Amino acid sequence: MNSKDTYRCVQERYAGVARQTDGPHKLGDHERKVASAFGYDLEDLLSIPENANLGVSCGNPLAMANIGVGEVVIDLGSGGGIDVLLAAKKVGMEGKAIGIDMTKDMLDLARQNAENAGASNASFIEAFITSIPLPSSTADCIISNCVVNLVPEVEKTLVFQEMFRLLKPGGRVAISDILAKRELPIEIKKDLSLYVGCIAGASQVADYERYLKEAGFQDAVILDTNADLNIYKELWKNEKANGPGPSSSCCDSMNNSTSGEINNLPDVDFNIWTGEWIYK
Repeated sequence: MNSKDTYRCVQERYAGVARQTDGPHKLGDHERKVASAFGYDLEDLLSIPENANLGVSCGNPLAMANIGVGEVVIDLGSGGGIDVLLAAKKVGMEGKAIGIDMTKDMLDLARQNAENAGASNASFIEAFITSIPLPSSTADCIISNCVVNLVPEVEKTLVFQEMFRLLKPGGRVAISDILAKRELPIEIKKDLSLYVGCIAGASQVADYERYLKEAGFQDAVILDTNADLNIYKELWKNEKANGPGPSSSCCDSMNNSTSGEINNLPDVDFNIWTGEWIYK
């Protein structure tokens, strides 16, 4: 599948997640459970609109970003706005929190959440994170949460180049993502539902180190948090029992016609092959 088709599938998957906030599959306990498992404080989650937390995080980049008042923070793949809104609180009215996302439904949801939260220092831009329409040296800090793995492998270097370009001198990056512990089996790599679910597109640690170095970053620290990624199984089990949920898209039908693995998703032990890593 080429990059264009990959992006289309990712957009459809996450557009479905955004639309569910008004649909029959209401957000709630599962989303809070996922966010708590990956390092968010309940107090922080309760301080922003509930629909900002869509249960698709794999970490909490803000926990290591050391964001200060007056800074400019850019979130790559901002989704419903959870990290942008929390960052907006940290930078105060003297600073800015900017979310970048390629999915219109997500942007609509995030902007509504920002309005509901009264976060006038938060804004959102429609763009691919490989090419962001902002001037160089804009950000003090760049964050991202479980998004870089969704970029096609041939374009991942562009993401890190954009990070480096957008950072002010002395700026920093704080990113949570899923990385492969070893070479993924071909049946996982070809499973489109696992790709849009952030597993099949995971790169290995050595690849990330190379991306960072080639982009110009020095002294990057990449750490395995040892988080349990099997928490995502609950979501797929609920979908199987209650009907199509946020991962429902054209990719599901394409996947069924190719590998047929989607019905076996709950039997995959994600922790054997992948882990949640943070790098800064």
